[in-house]
Amino acid sequence: MTEILLTGFTPFDGRAVNASWMAASALARRGQHRGHQLQALQIPVCWGAPRQALTSALQEQVPGLVLSMGEGEVGTFRIETQARNVRRERPDNNGLLPAGVPNSPSGPALRHSSFACESLCTALAAQGIPIRLSEDAGAFLCEELLYTLEEFRESHPQIAQVLFVHVPPFDTPLLYNGESRHCDEALLEEFGLALLDAVMAQT
Repeated sequence: MTEILLTGFTPFDGRAVNASWMAASALARRGQHRGHQLQALQIPVCWGAPRQALTSALQEQVPGLVLSMGEGEVGTFRIETQARNVRRERPDNNGLLPAGVPNSPSGPALRHSSFACESLCTALAAQGIPIRLSEDAGAFLCEELLYTLEEFRESHPQIAQVLFVHVPPFDTPLLYNGESRHCDEALLEEFGLALLDAVMAQT
């Protein structure tokens, strides 16, 4: 049995919920999926929090796969194909700016996703899911998380792959499988299961 770590973020920008955490926690409540153990980790929207949270989690158990999600744009899901070693001058939930410090002072300028993103995108789009590839993770906490995940994967060989997907904001409209719907908990869990199945089909 492989452990899959699912991550999502705390709410930000004054929102009451974060769709990424709603998706991650809904999946983790299932406990298992197709023989794989599911665990969830919530990450604060604070500069430096991804590294701190992952360091603590990996001390307890190293997963075989990390599937991370963040809240992105209305109407579409985005698979992030790369992470830059940059931080936007944007205040976090503590009101703090990154102060010109990159995600990793000694790391490369760019880290590519270790997952086969293009084939994953094709598989999900074939199910009527509005999804696309992205080369811009936003230079906020989502980009910091993906960059940190790929860095940790290099130093933890037990982690076979990591993946980062942006989901639409909670309660926003979208066309999903040909139907007009809203990004509620039911849709997020439905998408999460489709994502897990598509990921497992490639691993």
